[in-house]
Amino acid sequence: MAEISPQILAVFQRALSLRERAQESPVRNDLLDAALKELYDVLEELQVAEEDLYHRNQELTNAFQEVISQRQRYQDLFDLTPHGYVVTDAQGKILEANRAIATLLASPRAFLIDKPLSIFIAPDDRQAFSLQLGQLQNLKRIEAWEIQICPVQQSPLPAVLTVETTRDPSGSITCLRWLIQDGRERQQFKKLLVEQNTQLEQQALQRTEELQRALEFETGLKRITDKVRDSLDEAEILQIVVEEIATRLKLDDCSAFLLDLDAETATLRYQFAAAQDHIYSLGDIVEIANNRELYTQISQGYSFQFCTWSGEQGQSQRTILFSSIFDDQGTLGYLQLTQLYSRVFNHQEIRLVQQVASQCAIALRQARFVHTIQQQIRQLEILNHLKDDFLSTVSHELRSPLTSIKLSIRMLEIALKQSGVLTTEPHPINNYFEILKTECDREILLVNNLLDMARLEAEKAQLFLTTVELQTWVPTIAKGFRERCQLQQQQLCIEIPPDLPPLTTDVTELEQILRELLHNACKYTPAHGRISVTAQSTAGSIALIVSNTGVEIPLSERDRIFERFYRIPHSDPWKHGGTGLGLALVRKRVEYIGATIEVQGQPGQTSFQISFPPYPPYGDPVSPQTESDLA
Repeated sequence: MAEISPQILAVFQRALSLRERAQESPVRNDLLDAALKELYDVLEELQVAEEDLYHRNQELTNAFQEVISQRQRYQDLFDLTPHGYVVTDAQGKILEANRAIATLLASPRAFLIDKPLSIFIAPDDRQAFSLQLGQLQNLKRIEAWEIQICPVQQSPLPAVLTVETTRDPSGSITCLRWLIQDGRERQQFKKLLVEQNTQLEQQALQRTEELQRALEFETGLKRITDKVRDSLDEAEILQIVVEEIATRLKLDDCSAFLLDLDAETATLRYQFAAAQDHIYSLGDIVEIANNRELYTQISQGYSFQFCTWSGEQGQSQRTILFSSIFDDQGTLGYLQLTQLYSRVFNHQEIRLVQQVASQCAIALRQARFVHTIQQQIRQLEILNHLKDDFLSTVSHELRSPLTSIKLSIRMLEIALKQSGVLTTEPHPINNYFEILKTECDREILLVNNLLDMARLEAEKAQLFLTTVELQTWVPTIAKGFRERCQLQQQQLCIEIPPDLPPLTTDVTELEQILRELLHNACKYTPAHGRISVTAQSTAGSIALIVSNTGVEIPLSERDRIFERFYRIPHSDPWKHGGTGLGLALVRKRVEYIGATIEVQGQPGQTSFQISFPPYPPYGDPVSPQTESDLA
């Protein structure tokens, strides 16, 4: 390249000189000018080509240096890598070997060159190696090939081979690149992996057993808890707890003691003894003062165990566990568990006993609470019966005198009218006499209501069923209230559907119910208010509804208004008064005839709905009553 450039430059300068001389010559030859111009152009093209050739030559030089550098780096990596690398031809003859493989095969690198790789394979594996080498003609790569290699003058050792083929454009193998790793680490790793897998399997098995025990623990605890909570008998609760714990833990003795802290004693209430050698018997009373330290821990809710020892042999005779039956209100007692010989209670067993003791405390509190409530209910029932008996007796005793007083008032009225003392003209005597009659009637009504209440509560009376048509029966009963409504400027409406089916019930009781509801409606409906009696039928059931406007019973009072002697506070602006027995009698009568009553309220309106069942609850009905029969 350096020789070509000066020659091109010399020719270029000579052509340029000839061109200048031709231009100076007086004789001009066009052919010569064209030749010189073409020569000049050719020289310029040669100069450009020469520069391009120079640059390409420079690039080739740089690429060659890079190849040399990369080859050196590859050689360094090849030599310094900790794994053994070998390059062989297609027949397995070694062409290159790094330091690691020389060390692994215990031979100098120069000794390995041109040696067949197969001579370093253990005799037992050479045939398989040759077969696999022949199959590489059709393969690209073989990985993780475990085989035995033989270092020079050493015992065979395990190795792992990876081989990859390198081919020319025609597909023929140019060389084989081998990665040969010491298999001893791999074997150690596999051994370690097997050991770890074994440990994991053991841990999984152990964890499974723990979970199984935990599941059995929870299942057993739930079974005991359900049994204990289903019982309200103190003795049965202790029996369940003791027997379940003794059976589950296979105890030699299990006892339940209840504490009397005031008397400082503990009484054995239930015992399960598998062995005859037990310390206490059922009903034994233990003095707390004899072992105050032990009972101090029990009263604080602790669980603890200890062993008793034989003086002769120096061995444990029995293990005793104490677990307090304890809750947030204090200690009720304790469980005493005994195991013979040297077996102690483990953590899970102690936890089970503590949980059961806790549930036992809850169940005992519940049983005692229910027992107390039942006693109070029985006492209240006795008092209620005494009160009812008293009211019934008083009512019976008052009924005859009041009847005589009413008859006397009637006779006195006749006598006073005949003597002219009672007249139609206003006079204080007339007022006094009216008050006397009114109060006498009121007391007679109270006595009759009390007697009716006692009769209905005794449930000894028999129903007399009659079939009535409400379309004619209700107006007949309401007829007596129309005049009262007119005087009080109230509107009384009867709305009974014509197609309403007949009703079978005890008509006498139903009449008392309807009269009481209409009486209350007239009392609490203001002037210009509306009182209505309606009926409806749904799926064979008949409902009779009495409504009135002007008042609304609060939702909180709707259940209490049916209690005896109960009156809603501040709900009687007209000061009508009353005994509070009317609605109580209504509900008793409704229940007596097998119906139900419901209070419904809307703003400014109250409704009482009596619902009758589709069929009469007792007996056979008699013929329907009509308006003429009632008359």
